[in-house]
Amino acid sequence: MKLSLIHQPGTPASASPYRLVDDQEHGITWANDFLDAQRLRQLSLRSLRAYGYDLLHFARWCLPNPSRTLLEMDESSLLDYVRDQLNQAPPPTPQTINRRLSVLRSVYHFHSGHPTPSGS
Repeated sequence: MKLSLIHQPGTPASASPYRLVDDQEHGITWANDFLDAQRLRQLSLRSLRAYGYDLLHFARWCLPNPSRTLLEMDESSLLDYVRDQLNQAPPPTPQTINRRLSVLRSVYHFHSGHPTPSGS
């Protein structure tokens, strides 16, 4: 499955124009619900796009390993995510990694209602 971030400029003002979709353009619900909530908070389109790309990066990391899911995420799995990013050539900047982690913690809190649990 291939994931993409698409821009749909004709969406209602209450929904994010940026959508995570699979190769058949089915929406990735957990990500799009979060983006819509951020649109309701009246974040800028640039922020929504940045959040979308951060969520896309994480979703692509999860894809090869079906046991990785958003709601089963803990601090230990976030460390695995950071390690994999640091092993990329070239690795992302520390600011990029920290922004991605911040977005993921926000998404987790949005869906679960509590902070990311500590891991083993």
